[in-house]
Amino acid sequence: MNHQRKNQPSQNVLQSQQVRDLKWAITSPSLIRQSSEDENFSEVPDFQAIDVPHLERYLTPYSHFRIGQYYEGLILYWLEHIRRLKIIARHQQVFEENQTVGEIDVLFEDEAGVMTHWEIAVKFYLHCPEDNPVGSQFIGPNVKDSFERKMRRLFEHQLPLSQTHFPDVTRRQAFVKGMIFYHPDHSSPTQLPEKLSPTHVRGTWLHLSELSRLTEQHGELLFLIREKPDWLSEALCNKADERLLSFADLQSQLKTHFQEQTRPILISALTCQQSICHEVNRVFIVTNSWPHMELEIK
Repeated sequence: MNHQRKNQPSQNVLQSQQVRDLKWAITSPSLIRQSSEDENFSEVPDFQAIDVPHLERYLTPYSHFRIGQYYEGLILYWLEHIRRLKIIARHQQVFEENQTVGEIDVLFEDEAGVMTHWEIAVKFYLHCPEDNPVGSQFIGPNVKDSFERKMRRLFEHQLPLSQTHFPDVTRRQAFVKGMIFYHPDHSSPTQLPEKLSPTHVRGTWLHLSELSRLTEQHGELLFLIREKPDWLSEALCNKADERLLSFADLQSQLKTHFQEQTRPILISALTCQQSICHEVNRVFIVTNSWPHMELEIK
């Protein structure tokens, strides 16, 4: 379940969170099963050549708390400024009888001039095979969402919008990245939901009472609380970064947080080599009664 970085990063990559997030948005495994046509993208860009100040300026309107908006900004930058495609529309509202029935994320012409409709999403789900009020084994941190519910919305409502309202569109795709988090005591599922890719990125989830298990598989660790929208690329920082926490500090902050609210917290566990610390595990920490308590409160 843990994912490790094999090579030490160069300092210029370390200095740009946005470039690392852009690389993750483009090159990380899809969360959903893709056809060969869906994977027919242009070659991976030279991330060392990215104009970092330009990327940062472009992302400013997208860089607030909502991770979905930030991820969408990264994808739009890739389409518009790296692949240099013609963007026909973005956030195109669709009306029927003067009523808004939906919104199309982006319409563009690809390198071959094919009119394409993309729905863009980044999603995080926790695997929970036990009976639960949600009725899914893949539940969002806030338990209002599930993988199956999101897939129905994407493929039965959002993507079909362009069939009726934009007849020039000949390709419709969902571009979905994200992670699935697994509890160490649960067996891996023998059968995945129909559209969930078996090569998805994996993390771990734990109840607050199980926090000590974070230190079982590695030596000395430091921790970073991942605040939105910083949920994408693996944590990578200088050992002197003031955001890094010892295990005792992490315990204290999480205890305070869960005394006041029930929102799950995403953290990274890091090991350090010389002055650079890199992620060895991504972990959701949830209330001890998750997902039942969350659903009742919401």
